[in-house]
Amino acid sequence: MDEVTTAQSKVELRGVRLLTSAFAWMGGLALVAALTGAGQGPLHYPMAVLAVVVLSTWVVRPDGDEWWVAAAEGIIAVAAFFVLPGPQPVIGFLFGVTVRRSLRGGTTWFPVKALPALLGYLIGLGTAIGFDLHSRPVGVDALVGAIMPLVGLVIGSGALYKTVGAARLAASAHRTMSAVVQASPVGLVLLDGDGVPQLHNDRARTLLDWEAAGVVPCPHGPDISQCAHGCLRPATDPVEVRVGESGVLALHPTPVDEGTLVAVVDVSSRTRREDALRTRSERDELTGLAGRAHFLHLVERAVPGADGPVGLLVIDLDQFKEINDTEGHEAGDEYLVAAADRIRGAVGPGATAARIGGDEFAVLAPGHDVDDSGRLGERVLAALAEPLSAFGYELVIRASVGIAVSEGATTATDLLRDADTAMYVAKREGGARFRQFVPEMGEQALARQRDKVDLRAAIDDGQLVLHYQPIVDLGTGKVTGAEALVRWQRPGHGLLSPVEFIGLAEETGLIVPLGNRVLEDACDQAVRWQDRSIGVTVNVSTRQLSNSGFLQSLDRVLTTTGLRPSALTIEVTESVWADEVAMRALMSVRETGVRVALDDFGTGYSSLSYLQRYPFDVVKIDKSFTAELGESGRTAGVVRCIIDLTEVLGAVAVAEGIETPAQADWLREAGCNYAQGYLFGKPDVAENWDVQPSVIWEAKRH
Repeated sequence: MDEVTTAQSKVELRGVRLLTSAFAWMGGLALVAALTGAGQGPLHYPMAVLAVVVLSTWVVRPDGDEWWVAAAEGIIAVAAFFVLPGPQPVIGFLFGVTVRRSLRGGTTWFPVKALPALLGYLIGLGTAIGFDLHSRPVGVDALVGAIMPLVGLVIGSGALYKTVGAARLAASAHRTMSAVVQASPVGLVLLDGDGVPQLHNDRARTLLDWEAAGVVPCPHGPDISQCAHGCLRPATDPVEVRVGESGVLALHPTPVDEGTLVAVVDVSSRTRREDALRTRSERDELTGLAGRAHFLHLVERAVPGADGPVGLLVIDLDQFKEINDTEGHEAGDEYLVAAADRIRGAVGPGATAARIGGDEFAVLAPGHDVDDSGRLGERVLAALAEPLSAFGYELVIRASVGIAVSEGATTATDLLRDADTAMYVAKREGGARFRQFVPEMGEQALARQRDKVDLRAAIDDGQLVLHYQPIVDLGTGKVTGAEALVRWQRPGHGLLSPVEFIGLAEETGLIVPLGNRVLEDACDQAVRWQDRSIGVTVNVSTRQLSNSGFLQSLDRVLTTTGLRPSALTIEVTESVWADEVAMRALMSVRETGVRVALDDFGTGYSSLSYLQRYPFDVVKIDKSFTAELGESGRTAGVVRCIIDLTEVLGAVAVAEGIETPAQADWLREAGCNYAQGYLFGKPDVAENWDVQPSVIWEAKRH
C-alpha cells in the first residue's frame, strides 16, 4: 500500500547506521593509534592488540554483541589511563562502541553491556587521579572535562537506544498494519485534498480495475472527487456504483486529516441476491407473471391521477378445478402455465399481466378506454380458446373475464371491485365470455352480498324448511320413500324455492353447510318414519361431495340419528361424472350401505361406460321424458330403453314428474318400478304429508 514510505524509512535508517558506524570506527582506530604510538609501559601493545580484536568483531560479526567483547571494552577503558597521557582517545572509543551498540547490538541487554566500558572509564579516571599517574595536579576544569563527556555519552546513548527501540516498534507495527491492509477484503484508497490517490491496497486496485493508481468513480461520474452531488462527503448510507456488466461497489468515504479515506466493498453478490428476492416477490413463481402484491402496487400507482383511462381485466379460469381434480396437481400447474403464456402473449407490451390467485389472473392496461379494453378481452379469450394438447387430448381453456375502466375519481380499490363484479357476472352467465362493468352490476352485487349474508343466517337460524314428495311403488301403490326438497322461509320474502338460492349457495361455498343441514334434518325425519318403512332421498351437490369432510359428516349424521344406511338414498346428477374426487367419494358412500341414485338421467353427461364403471342403485328418469309419454313414440322408446338398461345394470328405475294415471299405467306396464309426481302428492312439510297414495291413482288402479 505504501511502498514509497517504507523505502524512504529504510534509506533514512541506513544513513544513520552508516554515520554511526563511521564515527565508531574513527574512535576505535584513533584509540589503536594512540595506544601504539603514544602508549607507555608494557601494557600499551597488548591493549592495542585487544582493541584491534574488538574492532575485528565489528567486521566478522557486525550484528553480534558477545559478553566477552563488552568485558574487553571495560578492560581497555581501565588500562588506557595507565598507558596513555590523556583520556581523550578513551572517550572517543567509548562514544563509538556505545552508540554503535545502541544501533546494532542486542537491544535487550544494551544498558548492561554498555556498563563495563563506562565503569572501566570511571575506575581508570579515579585511579589516575588517586595515584597521580600523570604527575600533574588535576583541577576542577580538568575533572569536569573528563566527566562531562561521560555524562553526555550516557544521556545521548540512552536517548538513541530509546529512539531506535521506538523506531523498531513502529517499523514492526507498520509491517503488521501493511499486512493487515493488504490482506483486507475491503479496498482502501487514501485521496488527498484534490482527490488524487496517495495510497491504496491491492484489493482496491482489483476492485477498481486499476493498472496503476487512477480515479475512484461514483454513480454520477467517473471521478468521485469531482461529484457535484456530494458523494465524497461522509454519510450514513454508502454510495453504490456499478462497474463492469454486473459488479456493484459500495463506497464509504471517511475524512482523514486533509484527505479522505475511501473504503471500497464488493456488494455484487448481495445485490444479486436482493435482485433475485425482489424478482421473486414481484413475480409469480409458477407462471413468471407479476405477483399479486406487486400487481396491486402497480394498480395503486397507475389509477390515482392518471392522465388517461386505465383498463383492468380480471380473468378467472372456468374449468381449473375439474382439471386439477381429474388430472392431478401437476397437470393443473401445466394448465395454469399454458393460460399464463397465452394471456401474456395476448396483452402485448403496453399492459401488465399478473396471477393474483389460484386460477385467477388480471391485466392492467394503462391508456385503454372501454373499447380498447373490450378488444383486449376478446384477444385474451381468443388466445385461451386455442386448443391445448398437453394432456393427451385437445382441451379448450375457458375463462370468465370482467372488465372495468377507471374514470377521473376512480380509486384502485373501486376499479378492482368493479372488474371482479363484472367477472362474476360473466361466470354466472355461463363463462367463456367477458363482461364490462356497468353501475347496475354494482347494485346487483350488493344485493347478492345481502342474499349471501341472509342465506348464511338462514342455515344457522333454522330458516331452511324441508318438503317431502312421496315415491310410490307402481306395482303395489305403496309409498316406499320420500324425496327431501329444501325451501327457504326468508323473512320478508316468503317461501323461496331452491331455484332462487341454490345457485348462490354453490357460488359462495355455502352449499356445504346447507347440504349438511338438509342431510341431518332429513335423516331425523327418516328415523320417525322407520316403522312405516319409508326411506328418504337427499340431493347432494357435486361440490358438497368433493368436500373433504363430506364422508365424516355423513358418518356422524348416521351415528347421531341411528338411521339405517339402507334407509337413506344420496341423489346426484350426471355432472358428478366430470369430478373424479366427487365420484370416488360417491362410491365410498355406496360402500357404507347408503343407496346412490342418479337423477335426471339422459339430460346431461350420460355415458354407458360411466354407468358400468360406477354402479348406481337407482336411476331416475327425468320428467322431460315422462311428460311426453303418449305424445311421442320416440320418447316412449327412449324411456323403455332406459327402463331396460336400468334392469340390466341391477338398479331400479324411478320416473319423475308423473301427473296423470295414464303415465303411471304406461310406466308400470313398461316395467318401471317406482314413480313420483303431483299425481301422488305435492312436496309438503312432514306434518302435512299424507303417506297414502293419491285418491285418483288408487281409484284408477281398481
